[in-house]
Amino acid sequence: MDTLTKTDLHFVVSRLPKDVRKLVKENNLIVAGGFIRSVIAGERQSDIDIFGADKEKLEAVAYKFATERKGRIHKTDNALTLLCPPRIPVQFITRWVFDHPTKCAGSFDFTVVIAALWWENKKWQSCISEEFYPDLAARRLVYTCPIRNEDAGGSLLRARKFLMKGYTIQAPSLAGVIARLIKDLNTDKCNISDEKHTAFVICGLLREVDPAIIVDGIDLIDEHEVIKQETE
Repeated sequence: MDTLTKTDLHFVVSRLPKDVRKLVKENNLIVAGGFIRSVIAGERQSDIDIFGADKEKLEAVAYKFATERKGRIHKTDNALTLLCPPRIPVQFITRWVFDHPTKCAGSFDFTVVIAALWWENKKWQSCISEEFYPDLAARRLVYTCPIRNEDAGGSLLRARKFLMKGYTIQAPSLAGVIARLIKDLNTDKCNISDEKHTAFVICGLLREVDPAIIVDGIDLIDEHEVIKQETE
C-alpha cells in the first residue's frame, strides 16, 4: 500500500464535514472508498462511507449521529445511511467490518477506490493502492477480484456508474466483473440457451446495492472548510 500525498490528504480531510471529522476521531472509524477518489478527481461527492471494526458499535454511533444531525436513517443489508438533506449522506457500512484500515481499503473492487484515511497518533493517516494515482489520472477501471461477501451484480453496477462518468475499462477487468456476476448464476434453474430467460435471471442479480440513490436529484450543500494542518 502507498499513501496519499500530504497535500491530497489535507485536501480530502478538509472536505469532510466538521462533525464527521470529529466522529471519526472519537470513535476510531475509517473513511474509505469513493469519497476520497471523488475529492481528488474533482468530482461531485455523493456520500461518505464510514467503516469500523464492530457492527454493533457502528450502529450505535450511526443512530446517535442521526439524533445530533436531526436526520433519519435508511437501513439496508449493507449499511445505515444517514439522510439529512441538503447535507451529504453519511453511510455507516455494517455488512463488512475491519480491524485495520489497510484491510478495509484492500477490500474494494477497483484500484481507484482503494483508499482510506483515519486518525491515529494525533494525526490523519492514509493508505491507497499502488495503482491509485496512475489509474485515477487515466480514468481507468482495474478490477481487483476481491474476496468478499457481496451481491453478484454489485461490481457491474458500480462499473456502469464509472463508465457514465467517463472512465474506461479494458477487457481483462471487464471479464473479471462479468465472471463475478455469472459465478452466482444457477445453471440448474437457468437455461443458458434461452437468451431471454438468461437475461431475466441476470437482471435479478443486478440489484442496486447503493442506498445513496434515494437522494439523487437533491442539491447537496458544500460543507468543506479550511482547517489547520493536521496531517504533518
